[in-house]
Formats: sequence, structure tokens, C-alpha cells
Amino acid sequence: MKTQARVHYWVGNTSTVIERYRRLFKRRHLPLVVMIALAGVLVRPAVADTVNVNIDGINDPLLANVRNSLSVAAEHEKPWAPGKIRRLYRLAPNEIKAALAPFGYYNPTIEQTLAEPDGDGDTWQATFRIDRGPQTKVTALNLAVRGPGDELPEIREALRASRLATGKRLIHSQYTATKNALYTAAYDAGYLDARFSQAVIRVRPDNNTAAIDLVLDTGERYYFGDVNFDQDVLNDDFVRRFVPFKAGDPFDAERLVDLQLILSDTDYFNKISIQAERGDAEREAPIGDWLFDIIYPPDDPLISIGRLQVPVGVTAEASKPQSYQISAGYGTDTGPRVGLGVKFRHLNKRGHQFRSDLRLSAVQQALQASYDIPIANVAQDKLSFTANVANEDFGDITSINYGIGAVRDTGWSLGRKRAYINLERETYDLGDDVGDRTSTLLYPGYTLTLQKADDLLNTRKGVSASVDVHGASESLGSSVDFVQAKVTGNAVLPLTSKSRLLLRSQFGAIEVDDFDELPPSQRFFTGGDRTVRGYGYQQISPENADGDNIGGRYLAVGSIEADYKVYKDYGLAAFFDVGDVANTTSFDFKRGVGIGFRWASPVGQIRLDLAHPLDDPDSDFRIHFSLGPDL
Repeated sequence: MKTQARVHYWVGNTSTVIERYRRLFKRRHLPLVVMIALAGVLVRPAVADTVNVNIDGINDPLLANVRNSLSVAAEHEKPWAPGKIRRLYRLAPNEIKAALAPFGYYNPTIEQTLAEPDGDGDTWQATFRIDRGPQTKVTALNLAVRGPGDELPEIREALRASRLATGKRLIHSQYTATKNALYTAAYDAGYLDARFSQAVIRVRPDNNTAAIDLVLDTGERYYFGDVNFDQDVLNDDFVRRFVPFKAGDPFDAERLVDLQLILSDTDYFNKISIQAERGDAEREAPIGDWLFDIIYPPDDPLISIGRLQVPVGVTAEASKPQSYQISAGYGTDTGPRVGLGVKFRHLNKRGHQFRSDLRLSAVQQALQASYDIPIANVAQDKLSFTANVANEDFGDITSINYGIGAVRDTGWSLGRKRAYINLERETYDLGDDVGDRTSTLLYPGYTLTLQKADDLLNTRKGVSASVDVHGASESLGSSVDFVQAKVTGNAVLPLTSKSRLLLRSQFGAIEVDDFDELPPSQRFFTGGDRTVRGYGYQQISPENADGDNIGGRYLAVGSIEADYKVYKDYGLAAFFDVGDVANTTSFDFKRGVGIGFRWASPVGQIRLDLAHPLDDPDSDFRIHFSLGPDL
């Protein structure tokens, strides 16, 4: 078929241009044929063509790799000149063979056709019918590790996990994965000079067989040397306690990353630079340095006594002495709220810090201060001395609480542990005829928390739990004897790629001799945005004779929720909440159901819920707005 490509000609001043070149060439005695050739250059195609590529006979992943490898299929929406289309089409057989080879097919049969456009269009049709041919099998495999690290458990595991085996189809990605796993295991264990003495695949396409030689030489192991700090924020002996390794430990680059993160999280430093170069490694002297240099001259290339140690240099710039925080928000439980905070980061060179926070809302106004002292594992453990004053007004209850305390906050493998003791004096009014009452409590307590999640802000899968137990005794100066225990649990489970199931629960109990002497801060209440939606904040509890909520001894709350992402980070939710507070274990549960809007924002989940209380005849619907993580 004759090509139907349309051609435009430059008609306006083409003769003038040719005449100018004719005179030039005449002076240089060039043949007339050159002028004709140049005139041809001035002719250009006005419209180029596109190619539609069809591939039959194979499926993914072979199909995807072939299509991505074909030059004639690349950017096929882009117009091309007919000559380029034919040229790229001729490259296709070799490109197809190269694309099938990584999957073990070295002898494919390829039938191809190229149909030029018909008179009504400008699209070419390139068709490739592929028979991938016989599989290439691995008939010989030499997979080994040599050197001092050959018995390292991580290397043994990499060998065991390799999918390379004789009799199996040759797949290049399995070879690459094994190679990477072996090298990574050796390097991460401190074998920084590890290299492959043999790394080759020998393929015989004539009989569809392959032989693999993959041999890793680990070389000598490197170890951490001394860590030297260049900073003027903290005492050297204190800042060294942040280092998660010690001199003599096997070198591991991941431990350097851990050190970087630890120092960044401390809030003492702004810019942190860590240098650890293999070329700076020095041999550890097994005896005194001066005697070692005499017996084993350092310039003797044959001497390799002692372990290779890599010194680590850390340069850190101080962060600003103070940091300030300003926040504002709104919640249906609290109404408008604002917060102000200040933190003094560098009180002394022993890492002490001071922080204070002011929180203001319609139902609570609180001022807190804390003096923090790093202890034990200084990266995550601290001893804090606290002071606070809080004024709370919800429902029929008003309360003002003054307190001081001490907290030992330490980490463990799954979360946090807090041992604390508080001294509080609370003046409160329950809305009855008694008026103001005053309570003094000195109580120790212990809190254990667990948290594990794929993303703490916008969780797809995770769990959290906490247990808190505390109590007071009249024999130690408190107004009342009591013991309180509270357990909370949350779980987020993925249902599909776009949906989740969220579960929440709270249970609590108080053992007390005289409940009337227990202040509101130690009683149980529920209801609101994060407990039982459809009901007011802290408005579910036993009532006195006047119908005022006064809190209770036993707490039980549960919630089940499902959400679904409709568009990007925006989704919808449906939920069912249930909960009650009582003075016995016979609960009269209040239920709430509803739907909500969700936004997985950069600062956590933003929730807007419309809830209906099933057990409150005086209310039809209540709007709830909240922000924060799900766990």
C-alpha cells in the first residue's frame, strides 16, 4: 500500500533561497546535484503517524516487560515519521528476545506484521505473535560464602532463603535477589569489604541450560571504634549515653541512623552530622599501644593483628534555647479551645529541661508545668517534677484542683511505663444543696501503655492498650481511702484497601469506703466525642435526687466503627457506641449510632459525626467534631 503521508512545501520564497545557494555553490564549483539535494531538505512532512502495538501469545509479567522494552511501543501516542516507524519496527525482534531472557526464555519464536494506515487514518498497526519457547533450566549451581563471616546466622539465612536451585527455571530476578541478600547480610554485620569473587550466569541457548556461579568473599569484619562528639550543649559523659552501641561492637550502618534519630528526638540539637569512613579504620591494639607499635610496626603491610575499628565523629549544633507552641481548635465536647506552650531546652549541661502549657476551653482551663531530668536510658527515660492547676466546669459540676507530683517515665519494648505520686487539693460543687467541698489526696499510681501501629497519625493497622492503677489512704493524710483501676483498648484493622474496622473499649472500677467523699476528678463519667457519641460530654453517669450527674464507681464503654475512603484521603464512616457509668455492675447501657465524614489529614484524623442517641428521648441528633489519631 502506498503511504498516504501528507506533505507541505515551502512555496513562498523557496526559489530565492535556492538561488542564493546556487550562487554560493557556483563560486565553489559544486555539482548541480548538491543543489537538488538541498532543495529536498526544504520539503517537510506536515503530519506524522502513530503506531498501535498488539502483542499476542504471552501474559504478564512477560507481556508488561516486552511492551516496556519495545521502542516502537514507547510513547505510541506521539506522532512519528513513517521512516522512523519502520526503523523501530525492525528493532523489535531483538528487543523482545532481550525482554524474555530474564524470565528464562532464550529461544522465542516471533511472528510480526506491520500494516500501514489506510486512506481514512494515520495509525499504523504493529502486531507481534510470540511463542516464548522452552524454559531454560539451571543445571549447575555454585552458591557459596567464603571468609570469616561464612557462618554468620544472617548469611546462613540468606542462603537458606534463596530460590536458586538446580532443576528450576532460570529467573534473573531470583539471582539478583540472592545476590543482594547475601551482600546486605554481610555488610550489615560489619563485613564492609565483602565482594563477589564469582558472580556470573552462563546460558547455553542451544540446549536451554544455565550454570550459575555466585560466590561471596566476606573479607575482614569491621567494628565500631570510639565516638567523638563536637558540641557544646551537654557534658561529654552525658551525651555519650545516647549512643546505641559501644566501641568493639560489629560495625552496622543502621546503628548510625539510629544515633542520628535519637539525637534529633532529644530536642537538644538542631543540625547533626555523623561521619564514619571505612578508610579511617584503625586496628585495635591487643596490648599497650606503645608496645604494640614496637612489636608490630604500623607501616608493615604484612601485619594484620587486632580488629579493624572505624572511629565515629558526631558534629551537633545546639537548637534554640526556647521553643514556643500556639494551638487553636474546636471540639463539640470542649467548644473553642486555645493552647500556649513554652519549653526551655538547655537549662544545664546535664540535659535538664522545663516546659509549661496553658490550655483554655469552655469546660476546662488548666496550667501545667514540668521539670524533666533524663535518667537511665537517657534517650527515652526521664524523672519529672510536676505542678498543675485546673478549673473544670461540665454539666452540674464545678471543680478547681491544685496538684504537685513526681513521675518516673520509662520505655519498654512495646510502649511506656509510668510510676507516679501526686498530692492534690480539690474544691468542688456537685450542684446539690451541700455547696463547696474540699478533698485532699496523696496517691501513688502506675500506668502501663502499649502501642503498635503502621502509622501513628493515620493508622491502617494497629493496637493500643493501657492499664492504670492508683489509690489513696487516710492513714497517709488523704480525705478518703480508695483504689481505682482503669483499662482501655483500641484496635484498627484493615478490611480492604480502602476500608477499616475500628474498635474501642474502656473499663473501670473504684473500691472506696465513702463514695460521697471522692472528688469528681476521681469518679467515672462518660459520653461525648471519643466515648459514646449522641450524648453530651461527661453526661452519662448516676444522678442525685435533683437529677444532677455526680459520677459513678464502675465504667464500661465499647464502640465499633467502619470507614471507607471515597476519594483520596476523604471518606465516610458508620458507627455504634455503647456505654454506661454505674454504682453497681448492673449497667443500663446508653447507645448511640450515626454516620460521619473523615479526612486523613497531615495532623491525624479529622472527624465530623452526626450521632443519634437511642436511649435519650429528649435529643434527636448531636454533632460531634474531633481531631487526632485513632489509637
